[in-house]
Amino acid sequence: MNNLDFLNNFIEPVCAFSDGQIIFRNKSFCTEFSNFSSFEKFKKRFNFNLCFLSSDNITNLTPLDILVKSKENFHTICTFQKTNGEYIYYYIYTFKYFNYIVAVFKDVTSENSLEVYKKNYLELEGKYRQGQKDAEKYSKLQEHTQAQVLKMGIINRISLVIRETNNIQTILSCALGEIHNLLGAYKTYFSVKYKNDFKVKYVVPANEHFINQVTCYEKDILSRIKNKNIAVTSCLKEYTNTDAILPSGITRIIIPVYNKNKLLGIIVSLTKQKFKLEDNIEILESISVQLASSLIQSGLIEQLNKKNKKLEKTLNQLKETQVQLINTEKMASVGQLVSGVAHEINTPLASISSNTSMINKITNSENAIEENKLTLIKELNEINLEASKRISDIVLSLKRFVRLDEAQFQEADINNELDLTLKLMAHELKNNIKVTKNYSQLPHVLCRVNMLNQVFMNLLVNACHSINEKGEFGEISVTTAIVDKNLVVKIKDNGIGIKKEVQNKIFNAGFTTKKSGMGTGLGLAISKKIVELHKGSITFSSKENLGSEFVVSIPVNGLP
Repeated sequence: MNNLDFLNNFIEPVCAFSDGQIIFRNKSFCTEFSNFSSFEKFKKRFNFNLCFLSSDNITNLTPLDILVKSKENFHTICTFQKTNGEYIYYYIYTFKYFNYIVAVFKDVTSENSLEVYKKNYLELEGKYRQGQKDAEKYSKLQEHTQAQVLKMGIINRISLVIRETNNIQTILSCALGEIHNLLGAYKTYFSVKYKNDFKVKYVVPANEHFINQVTCYEKDILSRIKNKNIAVTSCLKEYTNTDAILPSGITRIIIPVYNKNKLLGIIVSLTKQKFKLEDNIEILESISVQLASSLIQSGLIEQLNKKNKKLEKTLNQLKETQVQLINTEKMASVGQLVSGVAHEINTPLASISSNTSMINKITNSENAIEENKLTLIKELNEINLEASKRISDIVLSLKRFVRLDEAQFQEADINNELDLTLKLMAHELKNNIKVTKNYSQLPHVLCRVNMLNQVFMNLLVNACHSINEKGEFGEISVTTAIVDKNLVVKIKDNGIGIKKEVQNKIFNAGFTTKKSGMGTGLGLAISKKIVELHKGSITFSSKENLGSEFVVSIPVNGLP
């Protein structure tokens, strides 16, 4: 054994094996493994961690079993259970010394721990660097989000103004103000295309002297505007046709405003701050699009307002013409009544004239007036009074019918108005036409009385002409009622009726079924307009040789 004493010079624990048994342990081994009792117990406290073998023979034995059985140099890293809760990592390697297998046990626990710590450190360092990258990414994302929120706020404010007003000055004030603040500008203005140059229309801050100033720009700037690109330049002059020199460090931003391919104008902003186009191009282009849209919309609305004013003027003229047309038709109706009214007046007038002559003869006689003559005079006076009253009623009825100045809505008793119209038409009715009145008790109706009477007159005259043309005794029924808060007037006759093929034309202006000189062709057309003016309707039903029925319906309170 003396030849193995050199193993005591090893700092690490060393032992020598022969025939599978430990035959030598150096001092370090005895110190390190002080509780060593037997090899069998000792080897069971070892477990593999890493194993490197020179052969392919791998078994499930303990590291020391393999060490003893291995015919080649052997090395491995394994764990040794020192106590119940303590483990030590050993790097074990062997070498042959004559017939002995010498095993060296090197404690690598600290080194292994260091590797673990180093590995953990590298993992933590990787996570830290990734965290830094994530933090930078989040910071950029946060900045981008804040910028987007700022931009969306600007767009929303401009959109709100555009929705609330069509006034281009208000919209320009808002849009230019937002750009002015966004770019930290000291001057921002909007110019419209003017010949080959531009003319200022609005400026922030306000400067009346600068309004309508014509501005010219360099060829390369005009080329960028033509290509719909935002132009960002540092320049000595704000525009070429000025003598004023800008201070150094001034940036000029020119934003073209297009509607499709039509250049509407440009927004020019001057700022002393650093400006990056890529950070602001999206918001500037959005504002440009919104401004272009509002300019077009305002222009269309302005044109629409002009057309509306023109249409309103035309409508007023049309209303005046319509009123004149209605009055003309009314006068035509009056003209048709004149001959009959004149005849109606002539009869009582002749009676008055004859009675007056007889009274003159009696009163001028030299003889005393006898009792029977006084009685005759009284009778003649009574006849004269009745005749005068009849003339007065006819004139009053005619006067009331003509009331052209009563164009406003007013309350009226429709039954009385129908009686008035029938009284004026007495000469048309008295020969061969019977009138049946089916009046309901009506409330006062809010209407334009004179116009409504004209409708009744037109319908009654047409009924009379239809019966007369048939050449037989006829009948006209006039019915009034209230149905669902609507006044309903029905005028029915048993005349010749209306041919089916022309029924869809009877309300057309100028169309008439009467003989030449008998009608104007405006009666029913104007009647329909008058009824529609009252928010009502006029309908009819008719059969040839059986007659027609016209139904007029209007709201009682003058509202639909």
